Amino acid sequence: MRYAVLFVLAACKPGGVSAAQDTCAKAGDMFAKCEDFGSAAPLEHDLMIDRWRGLCRAVFTGETKQLMPNALQVYQALDDGERLGLKLQAQCTAKAVTCDQYRACEK
Repeated sequence: MRYAVLFVLAACKPGGVSAAQDTCAKAGDMFAKCEDFGSAAPLEHDLMIDRWRGLCRAVFTGETKQLMPNALQVYQALDDGERLGLKLQAQCTAKAVTCDQYRACEK
């Protein structure tokens, strides 16, 4: 039993998360916390957050296979300047700890 626990702990060792994934997860958390989703149902709310995280990762890595079709269309419509702006905004919002700081990233 003890060996099984050690194996599980070793298998769960951190390090598999890229900097882009970490930044986008933090930015996504602030997006979820600070944006007004109106009357969106819980599933719609979660999908909006997932789309944001996927779009965020795409602007960092260029990888788009994780994007849903509508988010892929958004990504493809962005020019290089808009992608850079989105990347900078994600970096800023990932560092935010309050919604005021989050909103300041939009400027």
